[in-house]
Amino acid sequence: MADIDTIIDRAEKDPNIVAIGTEGSGNDPAQAPDKWTDLDVTLFASDPAQVDAEAWVKALGEPRLVQHLHDTHLFGPGTGAWESWLTRYQGTRRIDWKIAPAADEAAYLAADHLNTIIWRQGQGRVSPRATDASSHFLTVPTQADYEATLNEIFWIAGNVIKGLSRNNLLYANEQFNAHLRPQVLKLYAYRETLAQDGHFDPGVNFKNVWSKLASYEQNQLAATYDQSSRAATLASLKNCVVIVESVVDEFNDDQTLLRPAWIGPADAQVTSWFFDLTAPLNAEKKAQEAAAAKQKEEIAKRHAAKRAAYYEGEQQR
Repeated sequence: MADIDTIIDRAEKDPNIVAIGTEGSGNDPAQAPDKWTDLDVTLFASDPAQVDAEAWVKALGEPRLVQHLHDTHLFGPGTGAWESWLTRYQGTRRIDWKIAPAADEAAYLAADHLNTIIWRQGQGRVSPRATDASSHFLTVPTQADYEATLNEIFWIAGNVIKGLSRNNLLYANEQFNAHLRPQVLKLYAYRETLAQDGHFDPGVNFKNVWSKLASYEQNQLAATYDQSSRAATLASLKNCVVIVESVVDEFNDDQTLLRPAWIGPADAQVTSWFFDLTAPLNAEKKAQEAAAAKQKEEIAKRHAAKRAAYYEGEQQR
């Protein structure tokens, strides 16, 4: 029996459950499900406090890991206090359980076009409404939106370089990962939503952007994740700037979004900082490589000495 069938069968025996909704990427017709696709299900109850959540979660098997969350306004201001149990079962099965007040159903449906009702107490299974990801589409950017994104990229680039200059790789990398790269991904998302007339859902962490990139763009982007040393992070930052310059040129060439006048001086400043850092970081990299080679040589010598001592002992027996 499929998980959703088990859930419905259990709900039919519980008068406190008045409706069942499903939501999330599993309801997106544009997404092909796979073994990692989770089931997002909401139990609408007359009295949520009377729902035995643990019994519901365990009705589908023994959980491997559960996150219990308390949310207010999960689907907008029209929804109240909800509880969620994000549950991993054996293998890749995952069910995100939610228990909600029955009064929140209308707001739930209004909040997201991926949300739908599949069952009602006294009616049984009902035909779900047509669902799509339109609630998550990225609006076509204005010139002001575009410039704000570019401004943030060049501003945070300065923070990354500051961290590298101060020999604080942690700060540099966290600024890069938390603030800079998401803005670069947003530029790619802008390009795609412009191409689709505002009908593009970037997804969580811009996950839907990846498949829209050309192979060389995927390689460029992947190269920005090498952050194992100050030199590596600087090289990754340079790759990001190359990506940004390429997208800016593309937008400007077709006059979709115009190159801001201020970007030239901002780019030049960041580039000058690149030059200031390149020589000392290259020297640091060579010193690290020399130290690693020396360490490797010393380890090899110790191993050789151990082998020689072993063979000498064997010969004396």
